[in-house]
Amino acid sequence: MLKQAIKYKQQKGFTFFGWVIVLAIFLYFAYLAMVLFPVVVDSYATSNILESLKSEPGITKKSKRDVLKLIDNRLMVNQVNSVSKDDFEIVKEGNTMEVFLEYDDKVHFMGNAYILIERNKYVELIGN
Repeated sequence: MLKQAIKYKQQKGFTFFGWVIVLAIFLYFAYLAMVLFPVVVDSYATSNILESLKSEPGITKKSKRDVLKLIDNRLMVNQVNSVSKDDFEIVKEGNTMEVFLEYDDKVHFMGNAYILIERNKYVELIGN
């Protein structure tokens, strides 16, 4: 019985293969985060661009072309490459303007595997 207790006390910690499995799982999620980080940053920037349109003075009085030019300038300043001004749709009715953005991000993951992220953003601008 004493030999068995000593034997169990000496068996501590991970084996080499246990560490390899933990390391592989960690590297998988680190790679996934590294691949998706630019997509998340672009999505955050496009959301901020749309929200910033609300604070633009006289935005509903501008033409669709002027609003698209404003959006294009903000995309360029924020270095958003996954979206262009052609992806935006503007509907103007009276004193309100609706700006829609619908696009898909196709991110190469590994080999022939891709991650498809669908984005739908919308903002309603009301003239003051």
